[in-house]
Amino acid sequence: MANGIDKFIKFGNEDDIQEILQNHEKEINPNEIFSPDDGLETPVIKPVRSESGKPTIVVIDDDYAALDIMKIYLSRDYECAVFSDPKEAIFYMNTHLPDIIFLDCYMTVMETKKIMSIVRSYKEMENVPIYFMVYEEEKYVFEQKKDTGAAGLITRPVARGDLQAILDKEKLREYLTK
Repeated sequence: MANGIDKFIKFGNEDDIQEILQNHEKEINPNEIFSPDDGLETPVIKPVRSESGKPTIVVIDDDYAALDIMKIYLSRDYECAVFSDPKEAIFYMNTHLPDIIFLDCYMTVMETKKIMSIVRSYKEMENVPIYFMVYEEEKYVFEQKKDTGAAGLITRPVARGDLQAILDKEKLREYLTK
């Protein structure tokens, strides 16, 4: 069997194989007829809170200077995870439940909307506040949009006072005193 069809034999039954072979004759790619529910087991992913007892803050930005500033501001009082690659951040969030997420409004590796839809697909993270990090000239555009899915905006370069105002609004300080 050619064209990768043989690798599917161990996952399907005889009817599946026959369907693949028939579609192969019609020039249909066998990968297109398999659904995500093809009998393979997928791991159950349950993100959990930090063991340190500190609130977890995730920052996703492709600007390394912005990541450094956020890490400096946050690392003393919070569990701070910074990522330049959104895929790495998503893998991190598979096991770590963030209390708040700061996200660059224009990512180059993956669209911001895609990142938000992945984060919101986790039941545990559907109510985690996400704040867009925007430059002053971008702020007006995002303020005019009705439904971005973000809890708010923070202007870059991030000022410590603006950041603290957001953290206070989200009651992360109260989390520390519990």
